[in-house]
Amino acid sequence: MKYKVSIIGYLAKQKPLFDGQTVKTKQLASVLHDQLPDNEIGELDMQGMRKSPVSFFWNYFKLCRNSENVIILPAHGALLLFPLLCLLFRGKKTKLVYDVIGGWLSNYIEKYSYLKPILKRFDQIWVETTVMKKALEEKGFKNLTIVPNFKNLSILKEEELNMNISSPIRLCIFSRIMEMKGIDDAVNSVIETTDKESNYFSLDIYGQIDPSYTEHFTELQKNFPENIRYCGCVDATKSTEVLREYDALLFPTKFPTEGLPGTLIDAYSAGLPVISAKWNSFLDFVEDGKTGIGYTQCDYDELVKTLRGIKENPSILTGMKVNCLKKAKEYSAETVGKHISLLLNL
Repeated sequence: MKYKVSIIGYLAKQKPLFDGQTVKTKQLASVLHDQLPDNEIGELDMQGMRKSPVSFFWNYFKLCRNSENVIILPAHGALLLFPLLCLLFRGKKTKLVYDVIGGWLSNYIEKYSYLKPILKRFDQIWVETTVMKKALEEKGFKNLTIVPNFKNLSILKEEELNMNISSPIRLCIFSRIMEMKGIDDAVNSVIETTDKESNYFSLDIYGQIDPSYTEHFTELQKNFPENIRYCGCVDATKSTEVLREYDALLFPTKFPTEGLPGTLIDAYSAGLPVISAKWNSFLDFVEDGKTGIGYTQCDYDELVKTLRGIKENPSILTGMKVNCLKKAKEYSAETVGKHISLLLNL
């Protein structure tokens, strides 16, 4: 059977996952299913690779050979092999697309230089940021298109926004729980700025705990004051419903090569401004002073200073909420889905 489009990525059909890579892959699949009949879309879940490797790679071969378009969304390790297999397996008229997750590709191909000529032979590489597009162009890539991360979420209406901020000012984290996401800095900064005689912050933490961080986070939780809680995982489709109860999203990431983090789309859809570290593509997605407040990445003292400033003038957050809703529409499934449809000639 000839598929119009096939997707190879983490679809998490065997075990629920809440990481950004899986969410992005599933959102792409959802958009394509909205535009095409199910029998015109092929899917291969990378989650099944280790369980049944022979079956997995046989299906990989069949999809590449029998699809008009093949879109891959590999993680770091899978990138070392999967693009090459696409070129070896592709049918005569198969177009290959690499949908990049995050902003790490340029640095990665410096380490694994053999990937450069392989990826240059792809018909399209979709990148999330202008920073990465420019970095790859400097390496001679010409097959680049900016396709931002997106989500199929219900965006709040202006009249649904909660414009009343009282003490405590309600912050949340909505991401993978790991050291490099700045969780320790978030917890410590909220503790340091807590003074119950004046405005202070509460912090609710949502997300899947990275296995490498579990032991440390368990110890960290033992010292949580009453205004800090870990609240578990939330289904990606219910993020707006949960986040609308907060005043701002805290995003203290220490990854310099974040792409467009899905958590920002969640926040904007709920009308939440972001208090964020300035990763290298920060200005692509956050209008400082309009949809969020940035501070120098990995600068804990500046994070504390930023929180103290918000304590003194919490109304600065309410002034950004409408701007956030407008920004969310740029990253909606409807907006980006139309762009993808044009790129694939659907």
